[in-house]
Amino acid sequence: MRRRSFLAATAALACGRRVEPGPGFGETRDTVAALIDTWREKMPVVGLSIALVDRGELAWAGGFGMADREARIAATADTVYALGSLTKIYTALVAVRAWQAGDLDLDAPLQRHLPQLRAPGSEAIRLRHLLCHRSGLISDWHRGSLGARPPDWRRLADEVADEPLIAAPDRWYAYSNVGYTLLGHVLDNMSTKPYEDHALDVSRLALGGSRLRFDPPAEMAASYCAGRREDEPRLRLQPAAGMYGSVVDLVPLLRWLMAGEGAAAAMLTPQAAGPLDFDERWGLGLALQHVGLVHAGRVAWHTGRTFGHRAVLFVLPDRGLGVAVLANFREAGGVEDLAAFALQTALLERDGLDLPASVGDAETRPRAAFAHAALQAHVGRYANEFDVVRLDIERGGLVSRAELGKTALIPAPGGGFHSADNPDAHVTIADRDGHHVVTSTVRGVQTRVGVRCPEGPVPEDWLRRAGRYPPKPAPARSPPSRPPTSSTSPAASSSASSCRRRSPPARPWPATRSRFRARTKRGSSASAAARASASPPTKAPTAPCCRGPVTAWSAATPEPARRGLRPILSRASSPESDA
Repeated sequence: MRRRSFLAATAALACGRRVEPGPGFGETRDTVAALIDTWREKMPVVGLSIALVDRGELAWAGGFGMADREARIAATADTVYALGSLTKIYTALVAVRAWQAGDLDLDAPLQRHLPQLRAPGSEAIRLRHLLCHRSGLISDWHRGSLGARPPDWRRLADEVADEPLIAAPDRWYAYSNVGYTLLGHVLDNMSTKPYEDHALDVSRLALGGSRLRFDPPAEMAASYCAGRREDEPRLRLQPAAGMYGSVVDLVPLLRWLMAGEGAAAAMLTPQAAGPLDFDERWGLGLALQHVGLVHAGRVAWHTGRTFGHRAVLFVLPDRGLGVAVLANFREAGGVEDLAAFALQTALLERDGLDLPASVGDAETRPRAAFAHAALQAHVGRYANEFDVVRLDIERGGLVSRAELGKTALIPAPGGGFHSADNPDAHVTIADRDGHHVVTSTVRGVQTRVGVRCPEGPVPEDWLRRAGRYPPKPAPARSPPSRPPTSSTSPAASSSASSCRRRSPPARPWPATRSRFRARTKRGSSASAAARASASPPTKAPTAPCCRGPVTAWSAATPEPARRGLRPILSRASSPESDA
């Protein structure tokens, strides 16, 4: 029995289901349903919708669970969710179409369009860098993000004008919601038509019609965290994460990308990569590499994440297959793995194409002896896209400790390490391009998962921010006839606090967008006067904004790498495999 078939049957049997092949991807549908059932047993699954496209035709679309549990409204293929970062695909499409029409030069300096950006190095940012996340701009800007009426996103360029870059432009991949918001500002300035109209025109006219929108509809799926209903704040950075729609609304985009012509061909073309990108590849608005689909030819994909909704879209242009999955509970970080597994099963069912073997298929993983000095050379703090982890020596190997758990790295014969959490991954730690870097290789795809942070004195900028930050008192109640005077929604803030971890006070370490706490061992050396004179953090703790492609799954949290250095798809590529 082929490996995918074995996994599919095992998953179905675990739920008491029989998998019977039938027309219209019957095995794929049954397997996905079985996995969702198993997922439901291990975490608070609420609602989820999926659409599968085969050679341009909608092969299957449906819903699981509840769009609104309290109102007893079931999730369907037409249920509307927040799309998060899938919005970036449409923003990229507007830019690429303008470029192909001669109205926009993607290789022009960003400062030509937004001259207020004056941080050192900003003059080297090109519009193309924004599209493939190589601008060096910070990842997020949360000011006002949880307010009932977020500030206009068009003010962002002025607000971040002096924010230092985290890397030199075009040095390495560093995901940035700020970059896409600034790109939206450029598109907004192209004509009297606002950016939102450009993006909606593309979705409705160029792609063949959809009901995407930037205003959340009243019938949108509710949002849940740990089984509790929560507010779903409207995100401020609209060109990066502002759209709403259903899986059916995403079908025209899947078809268009599958055809791969015109602007789609440009978006599917790999852009420049540097030494620290390893095998990471981006097109214009789309990631082009995924370890779970290395056998399927070209792949294009993106994920989306808002406060409580999750989204993912995959396209296999060479195979004529595409899938979109949307969910309304914060723990649904596994929608990426679920979508990849659906495509793996569909490829096996339709074409007999199985996922190639990996090191995780071996019966045993031998352990090697490492000299203490060799291990000591890797001890330190490493920053990745989601967290900062600490590598320490433990039981003859290394252990990575993150805020929400730890992962053992077991010395392997021939060098490198096995990951205790991911049997498919071979971990290496070595110097590259002036940095000490942790990488993970799965089925021949090597990905950067951590860069050692510089050791030394804490920068004065951080010391000034260290200390206690009491919550801002709620404003006095206004008379009923007058509108609220504060842009901050206390209800949104209180609901957000129950499900989020606190965000950083300032910018991340170079080459990362990781989050830090406002604390330091040298905090006592910062005088009380310095603390008192320091401005409050510009990035107040907020719900995490949507992110782009992530490559792991955790039942406990939507942030895949929180459990240590585990950035790669789990062996079974299914939600229950990481419970």
